[in-house]
Amino acid sequence: MRVLHIGWGFRPWRGGGLIEYTEDLMDAQADNGWEVYYFFSCRHYPFKKTSLKVWKNKKVTMLEVLNSPIYHLGGMGTVHPQLDLSEPHTENIFKDVLRRVKPDIIHIQELAGLPSSVIDIAKDEFNIPLVMTLHDFFLLCPTLNLFNYKNQNCFKDQVGEDCVICCGNAYESLQKYQIYTLIYKVLEIVHLHETANKLLNRLRMRSTSLSNEQNQINRVKSQLYQKRRNINIKRLEKIDLLIAQSSRVEEIYKKFLSNPNIITLHSTVKHLELIKPKEIKAKHPIKFATLSGCYSIKKGSRLILETVRRLNDEGLGDLYEMHIWGEFDYQIKEIVEIPNVHYHGSYEIDQLDEILNQVDVGIIPSMLEEVYGYTGIEFLKKGIPIIGNAKGGITDYTINDLTGWVNSTASSRELVNIIKYILKNPEKIDTLNKKILNDKTLIKSMDTHFKEINGIYNRIIKA
Repeated sequence: MRVLHIGWGFRPWRGGGLIEYTEDLMDAQADNGWEVYYFFSCRHYPFKKTSLKVWKNKKVTMLEVLNSPIYHLGGMGTVHPQLDLSEPHTENIFKDVLRRVKPDIIHIQELAGLPSSVIDIAKDEFNIPLVMTLHDFFLLCPTLNLFNYKNQNCFKDQVGEDCVICCGNAYESLQKYQIYTLIYKVLEIVHLHETANKLLNRLRMRSTSLSNEQNQINRVKSQLYQKRRNINIKRLEKIDLLIAQSSRVEEIYKKFLSNPNIITLHSTVKHLELIKPKEIKAKHPIKFATLSGCYSIKKGSRLILETVRRLNDEGLGDLYEMHIWGEFDYQIKEIVEIPNVHYHGSYEIDQLDEILNQVDVGIIPSMLEEVYGYTGIEFLKKGIPIIGNAKGGITDYTINDLTGWVNSTASSRELVNIIKYILKNPEKIDTLNKKILNDKTLIKSMDTHFKEINGIYNRIIKA
């Protein structure tokens, strides 16, 4: 089998579950004797033109677009939505890659830093079978998560005007993007996270008073963002199979696409093998924890702060501890001054097993529609019961009376009530721990997932 994956970035240049999954799957395919290629955008260098760099990452042939005219800003969005649809330099490079590689199938992981026109090229010009794993909502939403500037989930059809506002802090030029990247990387390396946030917020500032000329520009941009959404929907419908990582993601995409070929298939990551299950004998103070749940408001930082305040105002502070790992939202920095809250900073994957040894109950406090959320799976691999918001894929593995408790309203009030119940009934933690450890279907190995993907490829190619 000769497969071409499409995505953005590589480790250690970027982190997170998406790139980990992509590289783990590619490695598994290469280890099984496949020819594996990875076409992606990532690095930008001053004073260099757009070009293709070919290199090897273990057994995978890396086809990196250097200095793509489309620079990906993640959750900040883009001020050039038209480039997300079509960009001639990267399109020509992609066509050359297809002529050279001649893949049996293409697997899109994401199209950040690349135009979605690659779908048209693959299907209409080269007639290559095409599948796409839906790791986020990027083709529908330039800020990735269908989560708007009002801190609300966004399921509107007419989104142009909102997109203008949501993408208002994105950089207009490549130079500002390079400055952002340099500052962030340097300050991250020396662990000056608060300084990084302050500097970057200053760099991102925009005037809130708009001139008539700016209002006219925004009206044009609104039309471009709407065009981005409309064309991407048509392109998504061309793909032979869309792979949703959770039932909720499948449901959301079906709201926007007329006749999608879509299935739900839970993914996995290799590092879960490093986490060793444990038996829990819970006692006060109960140790609650979140992994990256205080990174931002949309990830749950404000929810955690409100919950801790409510519990402590009721005099329950001596009965529990709140442990926070991962990058931190300094808008809630006062939380670290609360005696029973412990912020441990960022962590590496190989530290997870030891970290989870300190935890009785995990919390997944996301306010957005999480596509899946590997942090919940990490808790479960350890045997730790979880409290998960009823958002996105979280409820695919957060099941009342089996793996934990569902915060059905995703509110601090309900989260407080759940925690109070646990504090009164700590033996429930031990009971759920045993259920989790006895359920062998909760955690999937990469070998099993490789076989699932192999079956999908073969069906699509034969069709």
